[in-house]
This record gives sequence, structure tokens and C-alpha cells, in this order.
Amino acid sequence: MKRIVVVIMTAVLCASLVACSAAKPSQSESASDASAESAAKKAGVCWYNFADTFISNARQTLDNVSKADGTVLVSNADSQGDVATQMNNMDNFYTQGVDFLVVNNINYNAISELVAKAKEKNTTMIFANTTSPSDADFASNQNLWFVSSAAEQSGKIMGDAAVNYWKSRPEADRNKNGKLDYIMLLGQQGNYDTEMRSTKSIDAIKAAGITVNNIGGELICDWQTQKAQDTVQALLANYGKEVDFIFACNDDMALGAINALKAAGLDKDDKSYVPVCGVDATVKGVQAIEDGTMLVTALNNPVDLSKAIYKVMYLLAEGQEVTTETMNRPGVTVDGHRVWLSYKAITKDNVSDATYDVNDTTY
Repeated sequence: MKRIVVVIMTAVLCASLVACSAAKPSQSESASDASAESAAKKAGVCWYNFADTFISNARQTLDNVSKADGTVLVSNADSQGDVATQMNNMDNFYTQGVDFLVVNNINYNAISELVAKAKEKNTTMIFANTTSPSDADFASNQNLWFVSSAAEQSGKIMGDAAVNYWKSRPEADRNKNGKLDYIMLLGQQGNYDTEMRSTKSIDAIKAAGITVNNIGGELICDWQTQKAQDTVQALLANYGKEVDFIFACNDDMALGAINALKAAGLDKDDKSYVPVCGVDATVKGVQAIEDGTMLVTALNNPVDLSKAIYKVMYLLAEGQEVTTETMNRPGVTVDGHRVWLSYKAITKDNVSDATYDVNDTTY
């Protein structure tokens, strides 16, 4: 009987040893994963507003690419369109000791101060899809980068589309005064994209020899659909028969304008139709193109933007140069520490070109 007990105890002991032995690989794997994570670079990203359609897609893409690759781990913060909130978010990331601080900046009057603080904190700063730092800022901080679409291209795309429409349709001059009477819906005041999209669109129209008239002056709608809708509704109440075109510095505001036009019955036929031009080629914006309620939008691809941001961080983390060649992405060019992405005109003829996949993690 004692022998049986000994045999059983021996068997149990052996089984325990085998179990312990079998557990070691998973423990090693966990340690390996933790080690890899600790070795990864950290990036804090201050988006201007999570609720913005374009930003939502860009954020999701950057998260997906980061998780799939693992070289740079990304944390996000929502500034909710508020400068003070964004400044607080930046301070929090500095406290966390991030290697990269990506800023979708809305504090346009303090760019040099932000650049100086990043240098003081020894943190690589990347301004993304916002107003560029100056040449002097770049000269003062070798760890400063800028990634954005070339906003002047989007403005010209809107202007060129308006020229083509105006010249091919006499009915486009709704009040027959020989002028292209337009409403311009602006994003945030002082924003580079707002300035370029609004000025370059009208410059293209003037260059074609068309006389223009701005109805309403500077209409700040902060990129928001509802603000744009309210603004256009108010103007249509007084100038409904005068408006020939509406230009919006992003698709969300363009959609607000379309809602206002529909409510006023200015979408029923060629005589009443008021063309609307937008920027970003969001899903809803492209649907409006297909529906015929939006004339043109300029593809500002949020997937390409985030992949370019990540590629810059990846190259720097790996000790490589950031050049057009090392970026190796279609439509991306590098000029010093500025990384530019190209826009593309999207109309009813090429809506399929506006598709993008936020879950595609190739960069």
C-alpha cells in the first residue's frame, strides 16, 4: 500500500513539473510582449475635435496602423475645438514623457511658443493638418515636422469646378446680373486651410475672367454642419434669388448648406439649383456628389494623412531620413521638414476614386 502511495505521489510530482515546464513559454511570451511594448516609441496625438468626420476617420486609421505595426504606440486626446483643452492635453502628454507629440493645432497665434516648449521638453513635434510653423520655427527646432495636404489645391479644385459650371450653363446666373454671386462658409478663423480654400477658389474664378460678388462676407462656421445650415438659412431669407454658388471649406459645412437649400426649395430643378462645393470627400460628402446635391469635393484623404504621420514617426524612430523616397507613398512629397499630400477633384464622374479604408494598415 505504501508503494502505491509513493507511486501516486511521484506521478503527481512529475505531472506538476511538466505543467510548470509547459507554463514557461507563455510566461516568456508575456515578458517578450511587455518588453516589446516598453521598447516602442510613444506618441501623444491632440486632435482638434473627435466629432469632426474627417478627424474621426484619421484617428481611427492612425490607431489601426499603430496597433498593427507596434513601432510607435499612439494615445489620443480630444481638444473639443477648445484651445485651453488642447493646451492641457499637450501638457498631459509631456508629463507622460511621450517621444512624439502630434498636434492638430487650433492655437494659431501661439505656434512659435508651442514649438519652443517642444524643444524645451526634448519632444519631437509634428503639426498635422493645420497651419504650418514658419521657416524661423523650423530653423529653431530640428525636431519639428509638419504633415498636411496642400490646401491651396483644394481651393483651386472648387474654383475650377465653378468656372466650368458657370461657363457651360447660362442659367447659373440666377439673377442675370453678370456676376457670380456666392456664399463662402469658413472653418476656424486664422486656420491655414480656411484661408487657402476660400481665397484660392475665388482666385481661380477671377483668373477665368468672371466677376464675383461675396454675399454675407466672412461667415465663420467652425467646420460644423449645423452652424453652416443656420447661416445659409438666414442668408437665403434675404438673398434667396441672388445666390448663384456656395463654397464650403469642408464637406460637413457643405452638407449644412445643402440642408438649408433643400428647406428653401432651391434644389428642385435647373432654374432653382444652387451648386455647392466642398472639401474632404467624406462618405456623406461623396453621397451628396452621387445625389447631385454637391457639385464637387476635393479628396483630402484622412487615411493617407494618418499613414503619412505614422510613416514620419516610424522613420524617425528607426533613425532613417524622411524624404520623398523613404516616405514612398503616392501623392506625398517632402520639402525639408514639411510633408505635403496632394488633393484630388471628386465629381459625379469619378466618385469611385474617393473610396478609402480606415482598416487598411499598410503604410
